[in-house]
Amino acid sequence: MREFDGLVEVIKKLRGKNGCPWDKKQTHRSLKPYMIEEAYEAVHAIDGKDDNKLKDELGDVLLQVVLHSQIAKEKGKFSIGDVVKAISEKMIRRHPHVFSKKKVRGVGQVWKNWEEIKSGEAKTRSILDSIPKAMPALYRADKAQKKAARVGFDWDSVAGAWEKVFEELEEVKELLTGSRINKNRVSEEMGDLLFSIVNVARKLDLDSEELLQSATDKFSKRFKYIESYCRKKKLKISSLSLEKMEELWREAKSKRRLSGTPK
Repeated sequence: MREFDGLVEVIKKLRGKNGCPWDKKQTHRSLKPYMIEEAYEAVHAIDGKDDNKLKDELGDVLLQVVLHSQIAKEKGKFSIGDVVKAISEKMIRRHPHVFSKKKVRGVGQVWKNWEEIKSGEAKTRSILDSIPKAMPALYRADKAQKKAARVGFDWDSVAGAWEKVFEELEEVKELLTGSRINKNRVSEEMGDLLFSIVNVARKLDLDSEELLQSATDKFSKRFKYIESYCRKKKLKISSLSLEKMEELWREAKSKRRLSGTPK
């Protein structure tokens, strides 16, 4: 682990007396945006199937881990060695089917054991307390549903989850048909509708966050086609009628289908 130890020493020097002014003034709180940003960039590299980029981005994630650990060590809280030891012990503890004689029947049993062991470790009152509120909303909804499902709180089939979508949709429609719209009620029911859609995606083993990202990518490509048309014609996009925009939208959609790319 010579390379890892070298990184620890680099960070220690950056935070030291003659180190970098920027690194020296960082705190756990000031580094929060960078931790999130680096994690997203690593995910982006995975989505792009770029191994070289992923290598770099994982290095940036590791940098954040070591930097936070160094800050904690300076305060006498914990070191990077404590972090590594804690996660190693946790992995061994939560995998008794690998590191002891406990037997499991498939992935479902692994997850069930994981939640039971985690519940025994936790000082929280709910299995949902470990889900960060700062997590993106779709990820958080999916995570909460999966945790509840592992202890049996789930629809028997996707049909039940799908019926719930229609139920929530009807509730939203009812609120929108009155003469006065109660925005607070609509907001609540729209949230329930989105949550129920995540449930259906989860039952189909689909990732809601990735689905919405893909849909947004598709929207962006079609909208950029309209922008490209305007640049070629030297027009302001705001000068186009909605009908012309819809025509170009359909044209962009058609071109993608003809090129063999997904719609």
